[in-house]
Parts: sequence; C-alpha cells; structure tokens
Amino acid sequence: MKGRIHPRVRRAGLGGLAVVLGSLCCASSSTAQDGSDLTFYGEADFGWTIRPLHGEPIELEAFRGEVLLINLWASWCTPCVREMGSLERLRERLADADVRFLIVAADDERAVRRHLRRYPYDLPIYLEVDRIPDAFGLRGLPTSWLVDREGRIVLLRHGEAVWDRPEVEAFVRSVVSVG
Repeated sequence: MKGRIHPRVRRAGLGGLAVVLGSLCCASSSTAQDGSDLTFYGEADFGWTIRPLHGEPIELEAFRGEVLLINLWASWCTPCVREMGSLERLRERLADADVRFLIVAADDERAVRRHLRRYPYDLPIYLEVDRIPDAFGLRGLPTSWLVDREGRIVLLRHGEAVWDRPEVEAFVRSVVSVG
C-alpha cells in the first residue's frame, strides 16, 4: 500500500534526503506583509482529504486560518518512528499555544493501528484519504510543514528532526503570535 499511496517516496528512498532548513527553523528569510520575518515555501493546498484515526474524512480546508504543524509519516519508516517522541514532546510544550498538530500516516489503517499498539503516542493521528497535493513538495518520509494562518508554508522539513528543541518551540510560537 505504501507504494500505491506515495510512489514518489518509494522511488526516492529514505537515504540522503536534503534538509531544507539546516537547523530546522532558520533559512534565508523574506519579510511578509504583516512585518514578520518568515520564509515562505509556497501556499498550502487545502483540498487534501485526511481522516482522524477515529473519525470521518475531513478536508484540510476545515483547518484554514489555524497554524498547522503537519507531519507525514509511515509505520515502516524508521526515521519517522524515531522522531515521533520529539514531536509528542513539542506538542506538550506547545499545549498553551494555538497550533494544531496533524500527524498523518501514509500507511494503511491496519498497519497504523498495529504500530500504535506498540508505540502508544499521545498525538492526533490521521490517515491519508487521498495523496498529499503537489503544492506541499513531498520528496520522502518523514516530511513536515508548518502552515501559518494565511495558508503559507513557513517551514518545510524533509527527513527526521529533533522537534523538542527550544529554538523549534520558539519558532513555532513566533508563527502563532503573528496574526
């Protein structure tokens, strides 16, 4: 199923994925209309349909206007599994911030449920109903995006990351505070 959902991921493999943001939170920047100093990697495509593990399908459109941290992972992806703990800790640190975590599995439901029995994360897990739109620039797994309230992708991370670092938390909080 993983190849059917994301053939580009299977062809690309997991080794040698480029890190778009060297330290995860800082790259060359441009000033937005609101005066913030953020780099934009494009506009999010809100036509993507996902489904909460325990719910009905929903389009990303339902989250428009919110700050979103989206992580695309799979149970068969070792780097994906390794970064989950730090994603969970970042979510805990940001519990008081207005940011929604969408941890989306590019996997079938059975495999995800089996994985979660072994590793019971306290993260909002979603399943892909359809393939992530090209606007997100997926090149491999894991990949993560931070989308601001305006729908701009302000963080694009290809590959495994350590999410629970103070500078990452500060960056996400700065995006939340803009707008």
